[in-house]
Amino acid sequence: MISEYPVYTMLMQLKKDNLLPALLFRTSRRQCDDDIEKLSMRTSAELPLENQELIKAEVEKIIEKYQMEREVIYGHQQYEALVKTGAGAHHAGQLLLWRLLLEELMGRGMLRLMIATGTVAAGVDFPARTTIITAHSKRGAEGFKILTSSEFQQMSGRAGRRGKDSVGICLIAPGLFSDARVVSEIIKKPVEPLRSAYFAAPSTVLNLLKFRQVEDLRFLVEKSFAGFLDRKEADKLEKEVRVLQSEYDKKKDDFQKEQAKKFKKKINRRQKEVEMLKNRQSMQLENTIRALESLGHIKDNKLTQKGHWAAELCTSLVLELAEAIDSGLFEDLDTYELVGLVASIAGDSYRTYVDIRKNPVKKQYFDEMTRIVEYVKLAYENKNREEVAVQPSAAITVTTWMDSQDWASFSSILRLAGVAEGDASRLISQTADHLNQISRLEETFPELATQALEARNILLRPPLLENIAKDLR
Repeated sequence: MISEYPVYTMLMQLKKDNLLPALLFRTSRRQCDDDIEKLSMRTSAELPLENQELIKAEVEKIIEKYQMEREVIYGHQQYEALVKTGAGAHHAGQLLLWRLLLEELMGRGMLRLMIATGTVAAGVDFPARTTIITAHSKRGAEGFKILTSSEFQQMSGRAGRRGKDSVGICLIAPGLFSDARVVSEIIKKPVEPLRSAYFAAPSTVLNLLKFRQVEDLRFLVEKSFAGFLDRKEADKLEKEVRVLQSEYDKKKDDFQKEQAKKFKKKINRRQKEVEMLKNRQSMQLENTIRALESLGHIKDNKLTQKGHWAAELCTSLVLELAEAIDSGLFEDLDTYELVGLVASIAGDSYRTYVDIRKNPVKKQYFDEMTRIVEYVKLAYENKNREEVAVQPSAAITVTTWMDSQDWASFSSILRLAGVAEGDASRLISQTADHLNQISRLEETFPELATQALEARNILLRPPLLENIAKDLR
């Protein structure tokens, strides 16, 4: 058995059977990029010159439409392969600007093959005649996980162009580490039920308490979709408990002592699950309220002065940023130090960032930020909340962008450090967003707010300005 179907072989076969354009799903960013590199090395995979010229013309139109920086597009390491082969790699490691270009080209019928990670299936509507699924699992922050039925349907459902194809074709091309039997099982499974991602986050609670009472919040949580689903699941489990109890009552005289004990434990375990589900949303709210009280944002079920200004920080890092501000950590910092400290907690803990340059932020500031993060973690633990960790390399990445003349020079440093452009772009944008939230504190911390706004404007220069433009579309 071959390790995997070569991308060139798949492209040529799809072309022969008139199944292009196609969307090829891979499990990792590296595979997507490797496929593009392999295609670019095959002369027989190149488009006729007239088709290449058409792609170039469309690229120029898209640049004009979105006012993109030409140096970023034409200087991209996959631009030449894109024009020659009509194929592009679309994944989170790419600069958002490049992904937008690929989406536009695919929508205009200029690409014949888009190679993407599975995460793109739920977010972008690519018009493709054929989709090719090459694995039964996908890579996440915690390793590989078997595809759910919904994820598989999202991927396979991209096949078929409205108004152009009477039918869409989904092909399975499993490799050495992908079992076609597992894919077959996934196909047969029903779609997972809709789940609510809502939880009473600190930012949400603080904002609601500006206009409502704690009792109003309890009512809202009880009537939320998440609360409805929990009660529905609790009712289902409660029926199971009644059935088990009835069975126990009928057979308890026939049970041996150990059997009766195990059966009773099973019933008690199910009953505890019922109570947990019935109270889960209210427990999460109470947990958040206790944390906000512990950190000085709430007193006697009302916002304190600290709570009022912290409510202006509409961000997932509201607790950490509020503590840093309240402790005076951000006082008397220069702009590089402020940006670096905010960036250090803005990134993803599992991502790689630039660590080959000197850090402009002193170690003592990182130590204090680490203390604040740990202090918040002790006050507020919630499994729904993403882990916050201090990453000095994230500070280097964002401040390096501040120093860079343009994205091309910054990109060369990223390549040297082994950092994906998309990861760096996302980190810078997230840092800018947190700084924007701090800039809203002009009444309570005017100097800090002004400095944060100036720092944000420094970060959001081309090509990152397009990130905002795309979000507004």
